[in-house]
Amino acid sequence: MSIAEYLIALAFLAIGCGVQATLGIGAGLVAGPALTVIDPDLLPGPMLAMAMVVNIRNAVADRQSTHLVAWKRALIGAPIGLGIGVFILAYTDAKALSLLVSSFVLAAVALQLSGLKPPSGITSDYVAGAATAFSSTVAALPGPMFVIFHGHRTPGTVRGTLASFMLLVTPVILIFLAFDGRFGFRHLVLAAVLMPGTFLGLILGKALRPKISLDRFRGLILSVASLSAVVVIVRTIAL
Repeated sequence: MSIAEYLIALAFLAIGCGVQATLGIGAGLVAGPALTVIDPDLLPGPMLAMAMVVNIRNAVADRQSTHLVAWKRALIGAPIGLGIGVFILAYTDAKALSLLVSSFVLAAVALQLSGLKPPSGITSDYVAGAATAFSSTVAALPGPMFVIFHGHRTPGTVRGTLASFMLLVTPVILIFLAFDGRFGFRHLVLAAVLMPGTFLGLILGKALRPKISLDRFRGLILSVASLSAVVVIVRTIAL
């Protein structure tokens, strides 16, 4: 990685983490495409590891807004999603799965924009955990699937609940990636070298959060979810 590539990676990572610190999702959307071009090994493992810094901030700062009941139910559903994801990855083409998950996200967002209310209730909390864990495992898309079920909540609730969930789920995903040979010492070094970008993102997020009103939040987070899915589709087809 040249000095120019490093600075470009830092800039995109800072913006992406700033978006995630504001909306709860978005680091992979903004930084992912650039990082993939600079070094394909930066995704998914190092990106997930670096996003942990933002998740720690959101989990701690928004802890009073975190929906603890939904969080607990999501954690119970997570092992099912992780298990299904790992099993299907072993027997199905990863590109096909990424396209499937991304297409589902786009369809779900379109239905919500048409007036359909997001799923709610006890069962949906369990399903949200399983779906988020599954999409994280097969397509590195944790946020968009979570937004389908919780995008109607307040900004602090979305940030805190998803961050607290991913703080426990991400290490498990990284362990699976390590066993699969996709997260080793080199990936740890890449994450450590680019970590300053995440801290710059926290500073950016601090400036952006007060500018996002509750009325605009739902539209912004659904837009980011849609763009995340589109980016994954384009990246999957292009590679």
